[in-house]
Amino acid sequence: MCLPNMFLIGALSMVFASAINAQKTTSLTELEKQRVIDSFSKVLNRNYVYSDKALLMSQFIQQKHQNKGYKNMNDPKQWAHQITKDIRAIEQDHHLSVRFDPDLEASIRIFEATLEKETTDFGKEKSQNFFFRKAEILKGNIGYINFTNFADTNYLSRKTVQAAFQFVANAEALILDLRNNFGGRPEMEKEIAGYFFNEPQQTGRTYNRILDTWTEEWVVDQLKHSEGLYLTMPLYILTSKRTFSAAEGFAYNLKYLKNAILVGDTTRGAAHTTRSFALGNGFVGFIPFTRFEHIITKTDWERIGVVPSISISEELSLYKAQELILKNKLLSISDTTEQLKVQWLLNDLYSRMRKINVPNETLKQYTGVFEEFLFTLEEGKLFCRNTHQQDKKDMLVAINDHVFKIDEQSHVEFVTDKQGMVTSIRLLWDDGWVDTVQKSK
Repeated sequence: MCLPNMFLIGALSMVFASAINAQKTTSLTELEKQRVIDSFSKVLNRNYVYSDKALLMSQFIQQKHQNKGYKNMNDPKQWAHQITKDIRAIEQDHHLSVRFDPDLEASIRIFEATLEKETTDFGKEKSQNFFFRKAEILKGNIGYINFTNFADTNYLSRKTVQAAFQFVANAEALILDLRNNFGGRPEMEKEIAGYFFNEPQQTGRTYNRILDTWTEEWVVDQLKHSEGLYLTMPLYILTSKRTFSAAEGFAYNLKYLKNAILVGDTTRGAAHTTRSFALGNGFVGFIPFTRFEHIITKTDWERIGVVPSISISEELSLYKAQELILKNKLLSISDTTEQLKVQWLLNDLYSRMRKINVPNETLKQYTGVFEEFLFTLEEGKLFCRNTHQQDKKDMLVAINDHVFKIDEQSHVEFVTDKQGMVTSIRLLWDDGWVDTVQKSK
């Protein structure tokens, strides 16, 4: 999960950072290493969410240093990477790390000294549209929203979120793309989740090691921020191995509390909230200090990740979500024309989702003239030319071994008799209309 506002010190003004450039260390001494290890061990044992693991990690790096295990590592960045590698060998916590970053360390010290509360680069978030990349309506009235982070909660970010969800409010199903979402603010994560609840919903509770307290976690309905917008359509969430932190929590909660269908890959597995600590000599320790217990599962996704409902490569996950939505829609309608429309959309999806190789011998059977439509085989590819439109020539894309996509409005099905000879074609249009055309020659 993501840092609370009071601990997001990494984004302080770069004015502070320039003051300490002269203090950057280019080569470490053994004494400096010992001081950093001592400092890190101290904050680790005081703050890490699992005290027993903290002790094991601190003892390991202390012992390794005493045994000259870090003797030839004088580059600060490489040494920080090795410390991180060593502690993660004991506890596979993706939020847990040591980094050499003198600018950030100076910002942390200024933050701690002044109790500075303004931690968000509002202008940067605004320039990135508060991380919302796309909101659109896909074929079949399927809503799609792609956002890559959870921004800070303020008037403009909330209006941006509202605008995105208002745009898809009339969709029959909604796909949220979190494949490249790396987390962010837990407050915004809860607010976006609130669009799918019409009353407060407890999600679980959080243990804070620093305060030694348990706190209930709730999603509050967003009617006050969304001007009454409450989304009830079926929800599908795309995930990948890069889906991280607060994005994982968002997917996890909606999976178990709103029956959202997760499609894609298992997420990275980082559930703990992290705080940054200045360690001295330009080093910063990132230490998770909370853990989450979900109201239903009684656990979280730390290390194991959030497991999708449908496992599929991330490249195909958007197609798969659309397929699931369209198949469900097909089962729910009885009107023949509407069924043909939805089946057309499914076939069109398959033309992009699958690569079908139809043997040349089969393709040869499909060549010929069907009134104004001429089908030819050129270098192993089947083409359609409408002789009424001399400039229009389309290379066909196989949907299966006898149905092909012509263009964005039409597909063609080759019809055979009992002897397997092609006798006609069925032109399938996106509006549900079907034309049967006999073979001329």
